[in-house]
Amino acid sequence: MKKEYNRLWVFGDSYSTPHVCNLDPQDSFWGLTAQHVGVNKITNCSRPQSGFDSVSHLIVNMQREYDWDHDLFLIGLPILERVTMVDNEDKIFYGHNYNEKWDESKFQIDCHYGLRSFQNFKENRGLVLYNNRDWTESQALRNIYFLTHWLDSKKANYLIVNLSHTLSTENARGFDVETLPYCKNHSRCVLFDNPYYSINFNIHKPADYDRYGWNGHHGPPGNKHFFEKSVLPTLQRNKLC
Repeated sequence: MKKEYNRLWVFGDSYSTPHVCNLDPQDSFWGLTAQHVGVNKITNCSRPQSGFDSVSHLIVNMQREYDWDHDLFLIGLPILERVTMVDNEDKIFYGHNYNEKWDESKFQIDCHYGLRSFQNFKENRGLVLYNNRDWTESQALRNIYFLTHWLDSKKANYLIVNLSHTLSTENARGFDVETLPYCKNHSRCVLFDNPYYSINFNIHKPADYDRYGWNGHHGPPGNKHFFEKSVLPTLQRNKLC
């Protein structure tokens, strides 16, 4: 029996933010997801340069708005080298709502008021030295470990999808005795195989390839490829569609 949803929630950074590189929402991987599962309402809480701390913060603090039984969640894992900090000059975080006609309305997300994510740890040398890639990935895996336990306890309908480079499957420094195998084996997580970046590498060039190379933002072909080869099979495997 096909699942029926009232709303699709989307969390992430610029790779899931509406209209980046003039990508229409209905051509994005999350728009294709909504069309496939037949949901007519979408709430997108993505913003360019958001870090995983911001994503996690939004998911937890907006929970009073969720209908756990009838909502579907697409949670994007952003580029990891970002830090969320208080920034009084960047006070308002906006999300976007869509209906069945793709009419768009913007709304303010109060729980992120006064916070901002900075790229590359705000070029703070101390943070960069402290957060080498092994430790950065270890922190992300730990947060995913806790986040999935909470979502599973709510019996939430969700996927966590990697929007950047694939994560390492090697526990090189011995940091991740529990979290690495847990996240590798969690059926709702697309972290190590077929993330947004890797599945399109050398196949579909990003729309802004001239500026960012293969780290850029994909147009309709790349979004469709990611949806069909990564998101959709995971939805099906978990009987979420």
